[in-house]
Amino acid sequence: MRPFLLTLCLTVLLGSLAFTAGCSKQWQNPAIEDSAQSDAQFTKDSRACDLMAGEQYPLDKDMQYKVYSKCMTDKGWVQRDGDGYRFNTGKKK
Repeated sequence: MRPFLLTLCLTVLLGSLAFTAGCSKQWQNPAIEDSAQSDAQFTKDSRACDLMAGEQYPLDKDMQYKVYSKCMTDKGWVQRDGDGYRFNTGKKK
């Protein structure tokens, strides 16, 4: 069961990274002015927060989003225009 959860978490992580790589970031860190440095730090912080959220709530995307958002905010990132990091929660809006 444990290898399955690890594989699931990595799949979610890689999928979310592929999504953010193709779109402009919805998060910005006002403390980082250099674009290249911001991109590198975002990737590092996003991976760490995504992994932590997936480990805490492997089957609950809503809770993953809450943990991810708090983690990113704690690292100094703010959401642009109120748009959050997109998780596929399966809910229709």
